[in-house]
Amino acid sequence: MALDALVVGAGPVGLVMAAELSRHGLSCRIIDQGEGPSIWSKAQIIHARTLECFHDMGVIDPILARGRQVAGARILSPTLERIARVEIGGIDSPYAFLLSLSQRETEIVLAEHLERAYGVKVERKVKLQGFSQDEGGVTAALAAEDGWVEEVRVPYLLGCDGSHSTVRKTLDLPFEGSTYDVRLMQADVRVELPVAVHDDEIAIFLGPNGMLGFFPLPGEGRYRMLTFVDPSDDRPVELETFQALLKERGPAGSSLGDPAWMIDFRIHCRLAPHYRVGRVFLSGDAAHIHSPAGGQGMNMGIQDAYNLAWKLALVARGVGRDALLDSYEAERRPVAAETLRFTDVSTRGLQTALSLKSPLTIGIRNHLMNFVTSLGFVKERAGRTVSQIEVAYPKSPIVGQDQSSLWNIRLTGSDERPGLSDWIHFGDGPAPGARVPDMPVGSDTLHNLLRGTQHTLLCFDGAAATNEGYERLGRIVNAARARLGERVRAYVIVPGTEVPTALPADVPVLSDPDGELHRRFGARSESIYMVRPDGYVGYRSQPADEEKLAAWLDRLFV
Repeated sequence: MALDALVVGAGPVGLVMAAELSRHGLSCRIIDQGEGPSIWSKAQIIHARTLECFHDMGVIDPILARGRQVAGARILSPTLERIARVEIGGIDSPYAFLLSLSQRETEIVLAEHLERAYGVKVERKVKLQGFSQDEGGVTAALAAEDGWVEEVRVPYLLGCDGSHSTVRKTLDLPFEGSTYDVRLMQADVRVELPVAVHDDEIAIFLGPNGMLGFFPLPGEGRYRMLTFVDPSDDRPVELETFQALLKERGPAGSSLGDPAWMIDFRIHCRLAPHYRVGRVFLSGDAAHIHSPAGGQGMNMGIQDAYNLAWKLALVARGVGRDALLDSYEAERRPVAAETLRFTDVSTRGLQTALSLKSPLTIGIRNHLMNFVTSLGFVKERAGRTVSQIEVAYPKSPIVGQDQSSLWNIRLTGSDERPGLSDWIHFGDGPAPGARVPDMPVGSDTLHNLLRGTQHTLLCFDGAAATNEGYERLGRIVNAARARLGERVRAYVIVPGTEVPTALPADVPVLSDPDGELHRRFGARSESIYMVRPDGYVGYRSQPADEEKLAAWLDRLFV
């Protein structure tokens, strides 16, 4: 088999999957039955964690250049009375904002990157007719509109083909859930409003006739117009309908025109029971669909692909154990289940709020919204949740830690042994399965140092600088290199600016003169962190222990 994988579906999720497989050294093909990038841009908001993934992939600059940063939302009545101001807060990321960019533009950037960087071009108008699998691989039947047919044999098949997934249906997996009793209408239009709306704000109008949302897009006066209507409202998807909805629900004196596209659809909340069946995997809408509340769908699907690709590459190359592939579902499906729960509660709550008709109940709703959105902890919690930077895998079968038992800890530490305070502070560092935060490291940043396809071993010296400790960290670094070769890079982080003479000359050193790195990682005493290629903590220990690290590596690597 000349190919390592076949990716079905060239939306944002499939394009990221193909690019990440290629970046991690695998060969793949990507097919799509459509003619080109999506015209109807259902997905528009790109969140901080996805932007961090794009940074690692090397596509962040064109994505930021094409998008528009959004810092919050202004909620008004149709008579332009202020109801609430929602600000984005609490996002501990270089990308502490929402990025508004049409799905079409996102797909164009990703497709260009895939072809330019890896020589992989999307095969358009090619349909997956079916497939079968055995212990050795997957046999897929492909067909094009002109009658061309082909049988492809690959080790792995990746289903990124949307909510009507042929891959999921061929696997005979149910897609259980429900459909909301509401019709969602969207359009990319030019809008004139009788109130000033900042370029970095979403404008939402709430009135007795319903809600209208305007999400800023690149371009002068261009917005994504979004509204909910009752399913019994069968007005056609045309400009006149959107103009009528603006007149019914928006402020007087508003106008819109020049539609780039218009669409309506029903909202579903569904989740596949499995993400992996043998050598076939599901990602994105093929595995989960939900309400657009919070703009989570595309972002979650992209991170599905980001999570799976590095694992698949290690296993396909014969250096990773199959447990890595099982961990994909174990890590990502609970994230989807929680997101479905969150968006379901949000959507049903919104439906209830929008159903209010009397002036009294509308007034109570508006005052309550103003009060809640003014609370600082609510803003920060909402920001961390929707940005997905708090997504973590604490129950993953492939993450772990070793730490001395509390009962064996002395009240104060000695030499490199942790004391009670050191033990407690270690709990403040990124836990196993947690995202590693970004922060300055000298003239660079931590996320820049983590970029790439390798695992990264961070060895913290702690407050007690001894030759014995540095020699131990040097042995741990060399043991990890001997075990993983070029698949790992390692740094010893010292609290001062001088390179310890006890360290081998070929061990890179990171200076932490103000101790901020040590503090953020809870490393008051000697400790180590192994960071996965996707930027999450795979393993950590306090104190550093070569044998225990080796035992964890044996769980993942052949």
